[in-house]
Amino acid sequence: MQVPKPLKHAVALAAWSHKGLLLVKRPEEDPELGGAWGLPAVSLKEGESVEEGALRVGWEKLGSPVEALQPVAFGVEERRAYTLRLWVVEARLLTEPLLPEPQPGKTYYRAYRFGTPQDLKEAAQEGSLCSRLYLAVKGLCP
Repeated sequence: MQVPKPLKHAVALAAWSHKGLLLVKRPEEDPELGGAWGLPAVSLKEGESVEEGALRVGWEKLGSPVEALQPVAFGVEERRAYTLRLWVVEARLLTEPLLPEPQPGKTYYRAYRFGTPQDLKEAAQEGSLCSRLYLAVKGLCP
């Protein structure tokens, strides 16, 4: 009898400013997408809504408030250790990011830059679900 994998709920933020789409670089030592440029994300806490999670991406991962606009995509993916249920939320970045110092047990980003959705193609090819979902929303193939 196969034991079901744990469910992981997450939200990724497609945060826009007048400079473009915010892209963050995952740490090189990240076991899933080390060094990839993609969308910032968090795992949802117990009882946390998608919008609350999207706002938390801003203050916890980017050091910047965001205005969450709306969920634009949802996907489910089987990973080796868990099943990922992920929402992508478009948002407006209200200030320039100030990336916080890394904390143990969470993924923190090492750098950021502004770009376009096309810049997500490499991460999508490496297995990033949020990048694939957002490219699909924008009508671009990964």
